[in-house]
Amino acid sequence: LFVARHVCVVLFFKGRRAHEGDDHSVLARRDRRVAITLALYLLSLAPALLCNDLGSVFSVSGSLGGSALSYVGPGMTYLGIHGADFLELVSSHWIGYIAAKHL
Repeated sequence: LFVARHVCVVLFFKGRRAHEGDDHSVLARRDRRVAITLALYLLSLAPALLCNDLGSVFSVSGSLGGSALSYVGPGMTYLGIHGADFLELVSSHWIGYIAAKHL
């Protein structure tokens, strides 16, 4: 719940600026923390209250988690390790594509 709340606060209220300096001013507002914590708690409680058998909820969450690990994870790992090289390669191909298109 703590990580999800942190992500929601950064995503909804300050974006990337929250991680480029003063994190405390973004995360310390009690009204935001209480509202987001309550919303996340109710969102996590809703499937338990609405479903008699949680097997379907676990199968959906497992399939989403498995997809993220198997498809998104390797690409994000590559970008995390070789991000600068990848951006340089893409920009050089993109500039070449734009130049060839305008000739």
